[in-house]
Amino acid sequence: MQYIMKEIPVLLYHNVGDYSPELMEEGISLSAFTRQIKYLSTNGYNIVTLDDAIDHMAGRKRLRDRSLAITIDGGYEDVILTIAPILQQFRFPATFFIAPEFIGEERIIDGKSIRCLTWPQVRELIQCGFTIGLLANGGRRITFRYDEKKVEGQITSALESLRKNINTNIRYFAFTEGVPHSDLWEFIQSQGIRAVFTQCPTNQPLTYAGIGRIQIDDDDHPIFLTKISKLYLFFKDRRVWKYIRRYKLDRLFHNLSELMSQRRE
Repeated sequence: MQYIMKEIPVLLYHNVGDYSPELMEEGISLSAFTRQIKYLSTNGYNIVTLDDAIDHMAGRKRLRDRSLAITIDGGYEDVILTIAPILQQFRFPATFFIAPEFIGEERIIDGKSIRCLTWPQVRELIQCGFTIGLLANGGRRITFRYDEKKVEGQITSALESLRKNINTNIRYFAFTEGVPHSDLWEFIQSQGIRAVFTQCPTNQPLTYAGIGRIQIDDDDHPIFLTKISKLYLFFKDRRVWKYIRRYKLDRLFHNLSELMSQRRE
């Protein structure tokens, strides 16, 4: 696999809104999301598409400092009702990873229902300039031991559904968690996919088969600032990361990052 030498933060959001506690384990409130997007806009951040991010990682394009990409997983209805309008307000690009199996349905998560997008709503996102990717394996993680043929079959079926319903080129996959092995990665590449995104930490060197995204799942603004810092980006996929989180050293990283920025200014 080809290793990536240059990286920018790729943020991962799930549901955004005022949901019940059962649905907020990986979500944030609408007010927190708005505050974060406004902060990025007013503090000189360069929000780029995944195409630009991958071109930068491949050395075909050079992005300036404070560049990052935004992705949203799940394909829930809040995408069209709240998330997309806020991103449009600030003219921020984003990629929405959806699982075709759930389009037009209601999902039950921890006993609570949440409505998913419809196909017309997905097409509306494309018309607004957003990118659609495949949330592969039905939104399930891939563990160290997975049934490769079963995953390949799911991917084939999902891609057929996407191409039939939205008639657009799918260039990116996302797995909820986990990195595909080399054989599955070769199959994914054969489908015209440029890169696979997952959730950090990946506990391995950075490759196009598994780019670890930074999950934004807390309303606390200082934590958000920590997660978009260069120090966080450096440590996010390393095995030591679980100990950093356990002992709250990520807060220290944020303070150090802020101090370094102030000195440069």
